Amino acid sequence: PNKRAIRQLLAAEACEPMARRMAAEHPDRFKFHPTTWGKFPDGTDKIIIGGYTPTNELAGEHVVLLCSFHNNDVTWSQFQVMIVLLQSFIESLTVVLPFYPVGT
Repeated sequence: PNKRAIRQLLAAEACEPMARRMAAEHPDRFKFHPTTWGKFPDGTDKIIIGGYTPTNELAGEHVVLLCSFHNNDVTWSQFQVMIVLLQSFIESLTVVLPFYPVGT
């Protein structure tokens, strides 16, 4: 039998509703980990990536990141999350970018 691995699902704030729908409609394929996309008082990113506490559920896993590059600020925040993921011993990273403003 062809058993599919569950993909660990993360999403930019703008894509969170889609990620929640994907996980709800396909719980055998996706596990959603909410991420907090905030700012410190000085304006720097305060991002708390889901799937790391209390234990790292992403290491060794296939990760899907739903992104939205609708402005430079959120684009750079998402690049930072990609870097953290790639340094976290994940098996693979698939970036889904439904809209790429520079390319249109």
